[in-house]
Parts: sequence; structure tokens; C-alpha cells
Amino acid sequence: MNDEKSKTDLNAELAKVHIEINGLFGKLAAEVEKQVKRNATEIDVLKIVNSVGIKLDEAALLELKIDRIIFVIPWVHWCCWFPWRPIWCWWWNKYYPWYRCCPYWWHSCHWTPMHH
Repeated sequence: MNDEKSKTDLNAELAKVHIEINGLFGKLAAEVEKQVKRNATEIDVLKIVNSVGIKLDEAALLELKIDRIIFVIPWVHWCCWFPWRPIWCWWWNKYYPWYRCCPYWWHSCHWTPMHH
């Protein structure tokens, strides 16, 4: 019975966290799409993620091997060329490291010395 309550509490907590991250990345999606509609040719990753509440810094960009300036490919949906996956994994790892949100993404998208 106690294990069942623990699972219920954990699921409730994870539901809150998913609402939080989906809200942040929903804002990110809207902002990137707005830039594309304005015919932007490039996007400053650090500026755009910080503007929506994802507190990334230069050191994190370097760790994730993400260029600060990303060039827009207007004929391809933004999620195909904007580096949201490693940022998603970074966010989970920074704020909720105990939850394995994306082991596939983290190990396939996140650069580590083992990839050499």
C-alpha cells in the first residue's frame, strides 16, 4: 500500500514538472516560429532560450556543443534544425537529475568524450 502511495505521489510530481517543461518549450516553439515568420535568417540560441525562461549560459552551450547562432532553414519545420533536444535534456539534468527523462536523447545527442 505504501509503495502504491509513493508511485502516486511521484506521478503527481512528474505531472507538475511536465507541465512546467512543456510550458517552457511551448514558449520556445512559439518564439522560434515567430522568428521564422519574420524571415529571420539566424537565431541567437542563448538569447531566445533565455527570453522564454530557460536559463542557459555560454558554458552550457559549450558543454552541449551548440553554436550560439543557428541559421534558419525556413522550408523545414523548426524542430528539425533548432537544437531543442539537447536543451531539453540539459534542463531535465539540471533541475531534476533524479528523473531519467530522456536517456536515449542524452546519450545520443549530448556530446561526451566517449564519442571520439
